[in-house]
Amino acid sequence: MSNKMDSVNLKTKPKRSAGQKHGDLRMALLKEGLAILDIHGMEGVTIRAVARNANVAHSAPANHFPTRRAMLTAIATVIFSELADLTTEAISKLADKPEQAIQAFAETCFQFAFDTPNRYQLLWQRGLIDQDDPSLAKEMDRVYSALLSLLQQDKINHRVDIETDAIAIWSMIHGYISMRLDGNLVAAEDTMTNLPRHKAIMLSLIDGIYNRKH
Repeated sequence: MSNKMDSVNLKTKPKRSAGQKHGDLRMALLKEGLAILDIHGMEGVTIRAVARNANVAHSAPANHFPTRRAMLTAIATVIFSELADLTTEAISKLADKPEQAIQAFAETCFQFAFDTPNRYQLLWQRGLIDQDDPSLAKEMDRVYSALLSLLQQDKINHRVDIETDAIAIWSMIHGYISMRLDGNLVAAEDTMTNLPRHKAIMLSLIDGIYNRKH
């Protein structure tokens, strides 16, 4: 019954035209795009669907997003900004403990992806978003730079350059997440540590980076 009532309510609301003020219309459209993404996935995020949810004319989004690709790119920018804020907050409490900070960085990425899989998956759709967009590139760099800064803080002699270590960590994080979200892996525990598999994998990788000898 609630769905029918929602439909009735939407129909009775007057549409705002592109020229009318809608607070920050751009942000309102992005908010609706994120809501649709969370529920219906990337396929559900269209200009018409976002305009309908924002209760504006179908032509209104064109003032901010001339194409679906532009709109998805802006949505991805918001998502990367959120991830950058979360990772920065997670590692800020461990500034003098790089190994623990790397684990916190990874755990934040894992949790973000598992909690909001549709958002995470959009970030890597090169066919749908413009990864050369300056605003998007800036937010992507915030995430990667946070990881690089952790590796630059420690005093150990790395076996490879720091960027290689950073790519190794990010590849593991993204690879494991992708396999989980695609259904090729399932949640499990490491039998030696009793930790969730993704946390144990990070321990193994950090052991290698820090060249521990057991």
